Amino acid sequence: MGQLETLAADHHSQASQEWSEALGKIAYADEGEGEGFTAEEIARAAVAQNVRLWWQQVMDLIHGDELDGAEAILQTRHRAEQHLIRSQPVCYGDLFVQAMAQARRQAAQQFLATTQKLAEALTGPAQRAHDARAGHAAAPAHGPGPDVNPGPAGTGHRP
Repeated sequence: MGQLETLAADHHSQASQEWSEALGKIAYADEGEGEGFTAEEIARAAVAQNVRLWWQQVMDLIHGDELDGAEAILQTRHRAEQHLIRSQPVCYGDLFVQAMAQARRQAAQQFLATTQKLAEALTGPAQRAHDARAGHAAAPAHGPGPDVNPGPAGTGHRP
């Protein structure tokens, strides 16, 4: 396993740990102090879950498609960017549906921020400028990203 694959595995492990800790705070919130959990704790868990899903995609590309770490990270970055660009605003459903859509957006932004310097180092400014002028980027191999919920029944919309 190369350096980038190890880096990706470390980020995946860290994201999994953060998700587990956030869920633990919700699961055991009522013990001890008797206060229950807060909306902030639910939001933290939702974002952590989706960050973990972005890193899981990187790991799936490395292990399942046998891509190198650099290509796996760059492809997943492209999916996260496309998720932010193409996802429709959630204007239907209850507040929970809207909150989960926001958590997915925040997770994509967090993944992109975490991998920004790495992507710049991998692609270099000349290649990024060329891609921008040519209007092409890597096509996603496995769909649109962790946003796989079909939306409320009968609406035909995706969050």
